[in-house]
Amino acid sequence: MRSRTPFVLSFCLLLGTAASERSSAVTARSLTLNFAGIPARAELLLPDRPARAPLVLLIQGTGPEDMDGSFATFGGQVTNGSLGTLAHALAGQGYAVMRFDKRYARESLSAEGAVAAYTAYGKLSMRDLLSDARTALNAAAAQPDVDASRVYVYGWSEGSVIAATLALEVGARGLIVQGPVANDYASVFARQFGRVGVPYLSRYAQDGRLGLPGLLSSFGGNGSMLAKLQGQLLFDRTSTLEHPVLNTAIDVNHDGMIDLQAEALPAMAAYDRASVPQDPMYAPSTSLPTLDTLTSQLKLPVLILQGGNDANIDPADARTFDTALTKAGNTDHTLKLYPGLGHSLGKAADVTQDDFAPMEKGPMNDMVNWLNTH
Repeated sequence: MRSRTPFVLSFCLLLGTAASERSSAVTARSLTLNFAGIPARAELLLPDRPARAPLVLLIQGTGPEDMDGSFATFGGQVTNGSLGTLAHALAGQGYAVMRFDKRYARESLSAEGAVAAYTAYGKLSMRDLLSDARTALNAAAAQPDVDASRVYVYGWSEGSVIAATLALEVGARGLIVQGPVANDYASVFARQFGRVGVPYLSRYAQDGRLGLPGLLSSFGGNGSMLAKLQGQLLFDRTSTLEHPVLNTAIDVNHDGMIDLQAEALPAMAAYDRASVPQDPMYAPSTSLPTLDTLTSQLKLPVLILQGGNDANIDPADARTFDTALTKAGNTDHTLKLYPGLGHSLGKAADVTQDDFAPMEKGPMNDMVNWLNTH
């Protein structure tokens, strides 16, 4: 789950996508899905084996990500996802693995279509995304090489919410969640500012107080995309690129400086409490329950994968979710916590440097081993 980005979406450009690793023991089958009238690419990887293979559905994170979990960043750059590599690792061990482009993913992966794609995606609800994941699962389960009685659902970040609801709906054999959303959405976003924004912005502050020159410098500093974006709401709504202005509502004492702890932190929490429920993706009437509210229903085996330096999701939430499953009577759940790894389960020196590095092999091997035992 990445931070809110209304101020900067107009700068999104993307030039390419990640190439998936290939295995000689795996066959790739291209499919086209229909997401409410919108065609979407999908790929089913099948192991070379005579028996029908158990199915693993991969659901990516926030935004119009492609089937590998790649997404647009700034300045004509792309953050490459690791789901293609993960899919081949699982398929090479005997599993049928389905992954798919989210709506508007192809358009978002072009310089010309990025802004329109993100605008269209912003009108979707979590229930729309659940419907799309269900369509992908049904298309894979209908293939003759797939054992539809053995289904496992994987969800990364915001996709963990979709994965959990879908797993319950279809009676899946198991649920795998990576960097799971196990707290309410507003709290997740607010905690990002406290855990990532304050430490990063403090480098550009004086005695914990940030002025306009420091705020402007922070966007070009040595930090992850998420860390740099934390300062965007410290600009006033009247700001332009030519005339940036500090947010006067946050600078409550009007001294031209924003105290990160006393002024910015409570303001960000209040902003998220007010704005997140108004977002179509998170509004109560159109969203899906976060994992903390589903613990009493999750009686199936659950694998939780969590990076210790995950900037997007507080590792404490994963620990709390794991404990809650025990209290709810689930006797088959496993928490894997990886020190030094970030939201993508790639290397991250600290939370301000969590930039979606390629997933390490250790978590992939842990997924394979868990699936083999279930």
